[in-house]
Amino acid sequence: MRTGISTRGATRRSGMTLIEVIIAVMILSGVLIGLSNFTRRFQHLTNNHDALATASELATGRLEAVALHRPYSTLVATFNATSETSATTGANPPMTHAPGFTRTTAAARTGPTASADYVTVTVTVTHTATSTTVRKSLVIAAF
Repeated sequence: MRTGISTRGATRRSGMTLIEVIIAVMILSGVLIGLSNFTRRFQHLTNNHDALATASELATGRLEAVALHRPYSTLVATFNATSETSATTGANPPMTHAPGFTRTTAAARTGPTASADYVTVTVTVTHTATSTTVRKSLVIAAF
């Protein structure tokens, strides 16, 4: 004969209660929402980085083309206030691999004077979808 032990409370249950299931689902939902926000932000930053790298490449290529231009006296007339897109034929260098980008070149000559004669060239590249803007400048002295 047993004393002090109730036989009714000694049965064991297996499984989870409804409250435990609801709490587990709430925790899982919070984790998944946080993960989806992280994924969305990561994708946005990746797209911006790609656009920034392409814009930088387009600006550098244009500055290199300007630096190779001869003769010096026609730099401003040739490159000032020019704008190119991927649809522009004759873009120097070509922009066919970069749809959605616009490359604008500005050139201003300082001089000629006895102490100063140089051209400042600024290339601005923008991307319409990500509103990314890259601006690079180059100073070319008279040679």
